[in-house]
Amino acid sequence: MKKIIMAASIAVAMVIPAAHAGVTIYGKMHASIDYIDIVLGNRVSYYVDLDGTRVDDDNFSGPLGDEQRWVVNSRASRIGFKGTEDLGNGLSLVWKAETGYDIADGGAWGGARNAYIGLAGDWGTFLYGIHDTPYKMSTGRLDPFADTAADFNAPTDFGIFTTNMYSFQDVRAENAIAYVSPNMNGLTFAAAIVPGEGAASYSAFVPSAFPGDDSDCKIGHDFCFDIDEDIHDGLADAYSVAAMYENNGLYLSAAYESLPTLSISWGFFGSSFSLPAGQQDKYRLGAGYTMNNLTINGVYENRTRDFGSISIFEYDQKLEADSDIWQVSAVYTFGNSALKLAYGQGDIFLAMSESNPGETYSAFGATGDLDAAKLDRYGEQEVISVGLEHNFSKRTKVYALYTMQEADFGIKGSAQGADDGAGPFDVGGDAHWTAENDTFSMGMIHSF
Repeated sequence: MKKIIMAASIAVAMVIPAAHAGVTIYGKMHASIDYIDIVLGNRVSYYVDLDGTRVDDDNFSGPLGDEQRWVVNSRASRIGFKGTEDLGNGLSLVWKAETGYDIADGGAWGGARNAYIGLAGDWGTFLYGIHDTPYKMSTGRLDPFADTAADFNAPTDFGIFTTNMYSFQDVRAENAIAYVSPNMNGLTFAAAIVPGEGAASYSAFVPSAFPGDDSDCKIGHDFCFDIDEDIHDGLADAYSVAAMYENNGLYLSAAYESLPTLSISWGFFGSSFSLPAGQQDKYRLGAGYTMNNLTINGVYENRTRDFGSISIFEYDQKLEADSDIWQVSAVYTFGNSALKLAYGQGDIFLAMSESNPGETYSAFGATGDLDAAKLDRYGEQEVISVGLEHNFSKRTKVYALYTMQEADFGIKGSAQGADDGAGPFDVGGDAHWTAENDTFSMGMIHSF
């Protein structure tokens, strides 16, 4: 009995100071039961022309396999603390500390979320710490499937193959310094800068198949890297700006962001590979309109990456990437329920420009002149999602959804030149993968 009284006393002692200090405890519990069905296939073709005669021409296609599995996922479950203090003269101190909480796999803390300190007044809000960039903020309300299996910025999972090439790229920036304007007749501006704090990135990370200078050799003699290291030590190595307008059911947004960050990554059979970008620039447009029980949304994003000049096959190359992603969605509410639909597409093109003509090569026992070499990586994805949501109360809801992702991705390579022993040659190849992911998800959400 004494232990119970002591425990209750401690709990009351903790709650009273917190309430007096104006601290709000809040959070969200969200988990889903998912059934995932994945089907993969591939096609490989290549040809070799020597001295105008086709000496090798081969094609292969076939299934890579399929996979079905049941999983339980914690989806952006979180707990947070926030508060304000009136400093007088219309000025307030604002702060927040939020962290993820994995309720499916037993991890107590699922990673840092927004956490910051700042000042607020009639002139707007200034804050610094960890925060969603204005770019992410501009369209957060336009994804009806946010934090679910059909979230428009989640990496695509094809089982043995995962990629973030086709998803919208939202960033929660560490070390952010941000400003959000007050609402001016429906118009709001936001801007953030992020210092790199001396972090290093590599604008080129491509192995050469020809022996060269071994000073930067990482994997044996024939696989060397030409590494161009960039040190980010400025105040605004990354920046993000956005404008948002809302009036009479209409919502419009436009945003731009520049980041020295990893922009493309993919994995295969448990391995992963990333291309570090010298600088990534992207812009996003969003629109939404609500009339009576129907809301219609649209989001478009373009990303361009200039990896700069690199050296591969002992020749100067220029590596560039471009991608376009868009999604349209609709939400129809009836009573305490809502029907949701979304359709989207994404594509990416990554290319190395042709080599300097007339260069000589010597590798694998062959010598000659390489006039041109080119490598393209491409991909397309289509996504269709449908879901039904029911609200038991303002804080508790359940949902069921189905989402289907179909993707094509591949690599095309070609080379032209003259071999001292075989004469002119022309080589080309194409490796192509197809994938489909069908996911059925049932989830429950409670906010507190």
